Amino acid sequence: MTVINRSGTPTGPAVVPVAVQVDEDAVFVGREQQIAELMTAFGDRGAGAVVVSAGMGGVGKTALVTHAAARAVKQGLVTIAVVLNLNGYDPDADQRATPRDVLGPLLRVLGLADEQVPATMPEQLTSYRALLQGLGQQGRRLLLVLDNAGDADQVTALLPPAPHAAAVTTRDTLTLPGRTSYLYLDTLPMTDAVDLLTQLLQSTGLEDPRADDGAALVRLADRCGRLPLALEITAAVLADEPSLTAAELADELAQGPHSVESLRRADRSVAAVLELSWHRLIERDAQAAELLSLLPINPGPDLSTATAAALIDVSEAQVKPRLRALRHAHLLQQTGGRWRMHDLVRQHARSHLADEHHLPALRRLLEHYDRLANAADDHLRALPRTSVPETFPGRAEALKWFDTERANVTSAVSLAFNTGHHDVTAHLATALSEYLSWRRHLADWVSVSEHAHAAAQHLNTSRTLAIASNILGLALRYVRRFDEAITHHQRAAAIFRETGDRHGEGQALNNLGLALQEVRRFDDAITAHERDLAICRETGDRHGEGQALNNLGLALREVRRFDDAITHHQQAAAIYRETGDRHGEGQALNNLGLALRQVRRFDDAITAHERDLAICRETGDRHGEGQALNNLGLALRQVRRFDDAITHHQRAAAIFRETGDRHGEGQALNNLGLALREVRRFDEAITHHQRAAAIFRETGDRHGEGQALGNLGLAFVETGQLVEAKAAGQAAVSAFEEAGDPDSAATVTEWLATLQ
Repeated sequence: MTVINRSGTPTGPAVVPVAVQVDEDAVFVGREQQIAELMTAFGDRGAGAVVVSAGMGGVGKTALVTHAAARAVKQGLVTIAVVLNLNGYDPDADQRATPRDVLGPLLRVLGLADEQVPATMPEQLTSYRALLQGLGQQGRRLLLVLDNAGDADQVTALLPPAPHAAAVTTRDTLTLPGRTSYLYLDTLPMTDAVDLLTQLLQSTGLEDPRADDGAALVRLADRCGRLPLALEITAAVLADEPSLTAAELADELAQGPHSVESLRRADRSVAAVLELSWHRLIERDAQAAELLSLLPINPGPDLSTATAAALIDVSEAQVKPRLRALRHAHLLQQTGGRWRMHDLVRQHARSHLADEHHLPALRRLLEHYDRLANAADDHLRALPRTSVPETFPGRAEALKWFDTERANVTSAVSLAFNTGHHDVTAHLATALSEYLSWRRHLADWVSVSEHAHAAAQHLNTSRTLAIASNILGLALRYVRRFDEAITHHQRAAAIFRETGDRHGEGQALNNLGLALQEVRRFDDAITAHERDLAICRETGDRHGEGQALNNLGLALREVRRFDDAITHHQQAAAIYRETGDRHGEGQALNNLGLALRQVRRFDDAITAHERDLAICRETGDRHGEGQALNNLGLALRQVRRFDDAITHHQRAAAIFRETGDRHGEGQALNNLGLALREVRRFDEAITHHQRAAAIFRETGDRHGEGQALGNLGLAFVETGQLVEAKAAGQAAVSAFEEAGDPDSAATVTEWLATLQ
């Protein structure tokens, strides 16, 4: 193969042919599919096939095409391969090769003597075509690789006709004449990236133990963004410093936002490659370049066209051409209508962000997410016949927006807080609460709620602090941090009371009652729910009255006032039905079923749970579906429909696992164990009770752990494993005593006595 490189000289461009040999020992990994596509194209003797390999700088376009070209020569698909570096991204336009610059040297490489090379470009083109025709008649084929092309003008005149072939590498999307196929190159998959690092470290011929540190190499490849150029430079740095471990270098690259600047060795630098793309973009489309510098402000992994428009303060119609320009320059990727930037491009683009543009763009971004999140939240909370923003057609579209933008909006909360936009922090976090609860993204919910509470303290306004305390208490209850939840709800109720906000006070009391139930303070919980109920009736809040009745029913059931509980759940279900809240109606029916089961009205309980299950499936409440299945399984077991009960508990456990509810999974597994015992599948029952106990222990639910351990002990008794039964029973007693349930502890103690 012959490679033609350009030597930059002060007087203008010159192309200097340099003959090289194919290096069989060169390190090249992966890209099997792309190699296959190139080999097919290079072997095609048809209408002068042209393959354009496009991708961002440093992604390995040149390595891929020259590797394939060498293989094509070796396999006899072509007779000669010539690589021309067109230097299309040099910031000095005079150093970018044109056909006028390269035709003379190219003719010489192809066999023309110096005295036969014409002086003018038209004459050189004529000679070039005649020479190619002669090669073709001799059965000889040329593969011309036009490397590093900045635009179509550098390439078009040089493309050879059939039976010859050409390949073009570029960072842009070029439109070329003739039969052209496009090969878009992305970063390496992680396995190939690690393999490249490993082979580069081993290429010296010496044993390098760092090549065996797989975990560190994965971290290193990740910090390099799996970009081949970055990986090659990283391997060279390690080769230069034998005492430097891969883990230490990965830590070094992770220490700040400027790892792109650290990826350099001698005259090779990732930043330098990206800088060439930046300068070329400035020349072609300054507005697109400005947009590129603003995009890293977005905190998530990708963004919508609407978000890009908000960043630069133009309409979506105006921003679309700029986004397309960035995609054509392979500085931005589009997937499923969304835009994504490589991490190293993001870091480099951030270095070009002017201070005077940063803060206004940041504020626009945060307000954009806040506005859309609040509109979507209105849809999620809306009851029938309630006015909602026209931003979204309906609830399903609002929920889909939240699902799509979750990483962005949750990150925007912390971004807003860290940059001092405390008003947006509190407002946006409040808008996310219902969605994060619905989808059970509990870690995100706690995080944004804690940011909101901290922001509210900075703002120091009573209403904002009360709202933030209330939503933080809700999130903390879901992650079983009950004492903290109680404190926040008490604080919220007190602030609402001081400021005369009766509606807010009622909501805080309702949430306080639920948290008190979790720590088995049932009398206090009943008091809180009754106070909430009185406020709702006083203020005419019919929907809130339904919530208060439903949650009061839960507390009444715990103190064995089953008839009162049934009445309250029935009243709650009726109110939810009246107000059109299908989700609330399902919850009330679920709780009604639990209370009916306590008074042995099993058929009625089954009906209530089945109605709840239908509503959950209708509304897409996946977690509620798991609860309905689990509780329906309990009722089915009571009427000796054991196989159906087992099936329902298994499905419930799977849904809880899918939605990340470890505590719910533990409850389903414990109930599954009970059903399995009824059909004498004791070994399976033991396994499920053990798994349930472990989950309850992990989630800090000592009462649930006591229940699982007690059931485990009984299963051991059934199999004659009395030593194990005694150990499980004693552990159950300890758990119940610690949880403040002496009655359950006494029950276990009684059957333990029978084992003596």
